[in-house]
Amino acid sequence: MATNEQGRSATHLAERLIELEGPKEVLLAAGEWMAYRLERDGFRWLKGRTSLERRLDGRLECMRLEGSRWNKAGKLIEFSIVGLEVFDEGLKAWRKSNPGLTVERPESVEGIVCATSFLDISREAKAIVTLPSDRIAVVDRLCEHAREVALPWFSSSEDPENLADAVPDALLRPTGFGQDLLEFLVSRGFHGEARSLIRRVISLGDSYRDAISEGRDLAIGGGRANWHSPQALGWSGEVLGLL
Repeated sequence: MATNEQGRSATHLAERLIELEGPKEVLLAAGEWMAYRLERDGFRWLKGRTSLERRLDGRLECMRLEGSRWNKAGKLIEFSIVGLEVFDEGLKAWRKSNPGLTVERPESVEGIVCATSFLDISREAKAIVTLPSDRIAVVDRLCEHAREVALPWFSSSEDPENLADAVPDALLRPTGFGQDLLEFLVSRGFHGEARSLIRRVISLGDSYRDAISEGRDLAIGGGRANWHSPQALGWSGEVLGLL
């Protein structure tokens, strides 16, 4: 009989998901079941963070789950994949070693590569599991949807050699994760790809080009950009010698 990495059988996990009644307990059981279904993709369930996580060579990919504020036992039990995040230990170390080449971030995201709200990239982010008899099928559908939407999103930033072309435009908006992705490439030694990323951002339109120009001027003038500010990418491009 198939088991997950904690040694629990599929039958045991399914029984828990079907039999539990409290919204929080059902959410946790659903997370365990999703980890079982996504185990072949490398994910495991972190109950304390209500997160499905995958680690590989210093890279951490997270799918965070959250229950609905309207949940009530016997009335409604609903949860969603609410966010996707990518962290990299090598990038975190690079930032710590090069504080003058980066900006201040909260300690919890020192290794951030990129993140997105799953609700922004999916119309099927939620699972309504009020009826015990429906839970397995509903959660299984959410797992398949995660394979179709979340896994390709994670893959877009995985390969530094193709990242500049592969990441979604939404990550590159002026207040997005362009700076973080740029630093990730530089931390891996992909300076040519980092320049390609800047050229792609410039090609997205006048507002993107203007934001980069403002950030470059800020760096030349001795200023410092804020994380997620419109000037952040241009500032980094200048201080890293990429512009």
